[in-house]
Amino acid sequence: MTTRFSSAASALLLCGALLTHCTGGQESKAAEEQAPKKNGIAAAATAASTTETAAQPAPVDPKAALKSISPAIPIYAGARYRDDLTRRDSVMIRNQYGPTAEVYTLATDDSFPQVYHYYTTYLAQFRAYPSQPPYPPPQNWRTLEVQLNQAMQDPFIPGDTLKTTDKQVLLQVAETEAEPKTVIRYIITPAGAEQQKVAAK
Repeated sequence: MTTRFSSAASALLLCGALLTHCTGGQESKAAEEQAPKKNGIAAAATAASTTETAAQPAPVDPKAALKSISPAIPIYAGARYRDDLTRRDSVMIRNQYGPTAEVYTLATDDSFPQVYHYYTTYLAQFRAYPSQPPYPPPQNWRTLEVQLNQAMQDPFIPGDTLKTTDKQVLLQVAETEAEPKTVIRYIITPAGAEQQKVAAK
């Protein structure tokens, strides 16, 4: 019995000595614990993703771009900028109007007559814009194309006009067969590009 007791006591003393030795005879506190070292792979991946994000182009704001040309340019309130349609259209527009031409394509699920009515009503305040019927004539594919620099002159109500500057703005509104129902393009070309296009025909 004494042997069992002494072996148990010695085992207890040994465990106590080990525990005391491991912590240096002090209780450890969570605040004193060292934080684990960062995972090098995870840190490298985070740094790479930050670099990729920095390399991505800034989001396009067509409203700001158009308003920088003239605050009078009308923009349909229900239309949203579509980057995918803009990229697709830019190839066609550059082939047609030259490499410096830009396009901003907006889309809406509103019907073509609604969008048509908005633009023709807005442009009716300018004497240079010929009067249009309030609703588009019925046909298979309805479109509206207006050279805004020429149309937005001599307003009935004093206000902004789109001055002929170094940039020309062509508005195209087109009805589509699928979603979105109506596509709105603002084609921006350097002044004189439209005349060059006509002369080339």
